[in-house]
Amino acid sequence: MVVEQRVQLTSAQCRLQSSQSQIEELKKENTALKNRLLDLTLENSAMNNRLLTTENQMEELKRLNGALEGRVVSTEVGVEALREENANRPKVAFSSASGLNGYVGPLGVDTILVFSKEITNIGNAFSPITGVFTAPLRGVYYFRFNVLGYSSSNRLALCLYKNKEKIFDVTEDPKETFEYAVGGATLLLQQGDHVYVKLRRNSQIHDNSDNHCTFSGFLLFSV
Repeated sequence: MVVEQRVQLTSAQCRLQSSQSQIEELKKENTALKNRLLDLTLENSAMNNRLLTTENQMEELKRLNGALEGRVVSTEVGVEALREENANRPKVAFSSASGLNGYVGPLGVDTILVFSKEITNIGNAFSPITGVFTAPLRGVYYFRFNVLGYSSSNRLALCLYKNKEKIFDVTEDPKETFEYAVGGATLLLQQGDHVYVKLRRNSQIHDNSDNHCTFSGFLLFSV
C-alpha cells in the first residue's frame, strides 16, 4: 500500500507539475494577448485620430471650395459687368495720311493740313475733308502727327491746335535732306472741341504712297 501510495503521489506530482507548466504557458499567452490588445488599442486610437484629422481636412476643403465658388461667381459677375461696360463705352480712334504725291507749300499763311487718306476712323470723329477732329464727348484724348519735309529753302514747321489755341509748335530748319517733324499731346476736350494740325507759312511738306505724313488720335477715357 505504501508503494502504491508513493506511485500515486509521484503521478499526482507529475500531473501537478504539468498543470503548473500549462498555467505558466497560459499566463505567458495571456500576457502576450494583453500586449497585443494594448497595441491594437493604440493603433485604433491612432486611426481614430487620423480619421478625425481627415474629417477636419475635408471640412476645411469644403469651406475653401465654397469660398472659391463664391469668388468664381463674383469674378464672373465682374467680368460680365466689364464686358457690358466696355460694350457701352464710346470708341474713338483715327489715323489718316496726307494722300499726297508731291509737295504742299510754301504758303503765305498758316493753313490747316488735310489728311485725306483714311487709314482708321472709328467713331467718324475725324473729317478727311477738313482735316479737323471733333470730340464726340468730354474726355481725355491723345494726338500725334508725323510729317516729312525736303527743302533747301523752306522750313518744316507745324502746330497742333485745340480750337483756336496753339498747343505746341515743331520746327525744322531747311536742309538738303529729308527731315521729319513729330509731335504729340494728351488733351482734355469738351464735346464739340476741335483739334487739327496747321502748316506754318513759308513751310513745305512732302509725301508719297509710303504715307510719311500722318495724323492720329484716340480717346483714352471719358470724364
